[in-house]
Amino acid sequence: MKFPSVATVRSSVERVHDRLPLDRVSDPALHRYLSRWQNWLAALAAVSMIAVCWPVLGQITRMPGFLLPVFAVLGCGGIALVFAGEEAVRFGWVSAVLTSGVATFVPSDQEWPIPIPLFLPLLALTFAALCTQPLRRLPVVVAATVGVFVLGMPREATVGWSFALVVVGMGVAFLRYRARSQREIAEQTEETEVLRAREAVLAERSRIARDLHDIVAHRMSMVVVMAQTAPYRLAAADEAEEVGPGAKAEFDGIADAARESLDEVRQLLGVLRPHGDDADTVALAPVQGLSDLSELIEGVQAVGVDVELTDTADHTVVAQTVGAAVYRIVQESVTNATRHAPGAAIAVRIEADPVHEGRLDVEIVNGVPTQAVGATVGGGHGILGMTERAHAVGGSLTAAARPGGGFAVRASLPVSPATRAVA
Repeated sequence: MKFPSVATVRSSVERVHDRLPLDRVSDPALHRYLSRWQNWLAALAAVSMIAVCWPVLGQITRMPGFLLPVFAVLGCGGIALVFAGEEAVRFGWVSAVLTSGVATFVPSDQEWPIPIPLFLPLLALTFAALCTQPLRRLPVVVAATVGVFVLGMPREATVGWSFALVVVGMGVAFLRYRARSQREIAEQTEETEVLRAREAVLAERSRIARDLHDIVAHRMSMVVVMAQTAPYRLAAADEAEEVGPGAKAEFDGIADAARESLDEVRQLLGVLRPHGDDADTVALAPVQGLSDLSELIEGVQAVGVDVELTDTADHTVVAQTVGAAVYRIVQESVTNATRHAPGAAIAVRIEADPVHEGRLDVEIVNGVPTQAVGATVGGGHGILGMTERAHAVGGSLTAAARPGGGFAVRASLPVSPATRAVA
């Protein structure tokens, strides 16, 4: 006789399950139970065990007839709950343990006091309990089941079965603890990566704000100086022009408004300036831009890196904030290339977008590494920072591996933040 395979049984159960009108079940718990085909399979196994246990108990024990269905249902019915969750399995296991324990005191003609039709469901539900109950409760599960073994088995069999159950319990506990630890580590790692990415973005935004502070402060200071000195410069010109009281008042108003705006900008963005021993040094350092790229590339070439710069962009039309973004993108890309692809040639290209007027194309491409790649420590969020830089000025950035090997970073930026809608 050929028995059906597990796949065949599962397919048959799923077909029957799909034809049932489960939407008519109003009770949420019952609907949840009936909606899973595994529970149907477990219920079928439970009904089969009850149908076998009922008459067998009457044959091998001297149990009163009216108690046979009670012991059969309480001892075997818990099998229907093995896939129903932690609480359901606990209820089924407790029912099986108590029923089997009480059954050992019923007179029997068998060598084992515990009836075999109740012993098999006890083993199945004990294993289900070991797999579903909290780890701190597993010793209770093992101890209670061993107690039933002591009551319902001959002395020579009790030791072997008890030892086997303890070994299985320890093995299941170890595997579950290991799986839980790996899951917790994975979750913590994911949370840490999210926090690091968020910190990287915030740090890059802080750097952008500091650069913005320098640029705005410089421009506003120039407005103040020009407004204050305009009457004197006009009077000292080759063709002297006299500034009337009204015009001088307008110049003074411009200077006052610019000064107030400068103070407000310093209050809003000044908190993002660096503090500490290096604060004065950093405050005096100018914001790098397109004109500083040659010096950057020369410094990289000085340490033996094969890097080439092609810059055909008109620096005079590129806003200072955009130039600072280009500098940081090139700096980060070259640094990443030297770190992750040592020995590879690096090409940096900066040119006006031939298709979209008023935009700048920036491309940093490196080949495959020709030297051994060492272990990298920290970082991992440079692309996030470059993307944030590009978005801050109204541009876009992509970074991806090249089909033939190597890596490419491409950015499209407006020459001025005010022209971001051109594309």
